[in-house]
Amino acid sequence: MLRFLGHRLSSALLTLAIAAVAVFLVARMIPGDPVMIMLGEATGGDPAAVARMRNELGLDRSLFVQFGNWAMRLLQGDFGVSIRSGQPVLDDLLLRIPRSLELIAGGLLVAVLLGLPLGILSARNRGRLSGALSSIVSVIGFSAPVFVSGVILVVVFGVWLQVLPSSGYVPFADDPLLHLSCLVLPSLAIGLNFMGVVARVTRASLIDTMDNDYVALARAKGLSRGRAMIRHALPNAMVPVIAIIGIRAGNLLGGTVIVEALFDWPGLSSLLVSASFSRDYPVIQGSLIAIFAIFILISLLIDLAQSFFDPRVRATA
Repeated sequence: MLRFLGHRLSSALLTLAIAAVAVFLVARMIPGDPVMIMLGEATGGDPAAVARMRNELGLDRSLFVQFGNWAMRLLQGDFGVSIRSGQPVLDDLLLRIPRSLELIAGGLLVAVLLGLPLGILSARNRGRLSGALSSIVSVIGFSAPVFVSGVILVVVFGVWLQVLPSSGYVPFADDPLLHLSCLVLPSLAIGLNFMGVVARVTRASLIDTMDNDYVALARAKGLSRGRAMIRHALPNAMVPVIAIIGIRAGNLLGGTVIVEALFDWPGLSSLLVSASFSRDYPVIQGSLIAIFAIFILISLLIDLAQSFFDPRVRATA
């Protein structure tokens, strides 16, 4: 297990290093001049002011030197200063990352709590009306785009019933109940779409696992189909389910921009979008590095979870 963990950690660090190089190069390829943005149109035409600012920012040096300086600061936890606000980028990241993780955690919770039972019910009652209805519900959830389900949730629960806030954000420390109330609808918008994926993968994996010999042996010993499925088939069927949860969880981190915009939730994705419009390169670089780091961390946790359910995964390290 330690060898498996060490192998995955070394792979994660290497991936993060490659991602840092890619982020640095992509940021330099974005059209626009950060110096001209910082100086503005009034003084941006002064060659002396431009040269002085480039020297202060280190932009007059080679790309190798710039990357080396940026990487050294990054290792020390210095993400630079925002061009737009003049505040340290790390402060914005530490404020926004927990908010985006809340959305992802809430969406995953909804998807797992609804998707797993639907998938199990559909596989257990295959060929029956309840199994067909479970499959239909999962397909509807999978087919509905996030912005469609989000608008429907806002109209139903925020406008018609008026039982939940339709948008906005309140810090947990200010009002815990209102904070959780604001989190419900965006989590549902993310989770209902993901629920269909979890249900479909769970159903397919369970049906495939039920054909194995050890399940047939358990049935021959007198276990009912339902008990054999839950006790013997489900743990092994969870391996692909965990894999798809990990992949989609990482994708959700970069795809929550629609939900954050729809529900006015100030997370990491909305920070990245606003920084891109204003060409705030330090914020863009810091946000992308944070997204890559969280994605890699989620992948590492998923690998560990898979190795827990299936020890054969550790043998591939």
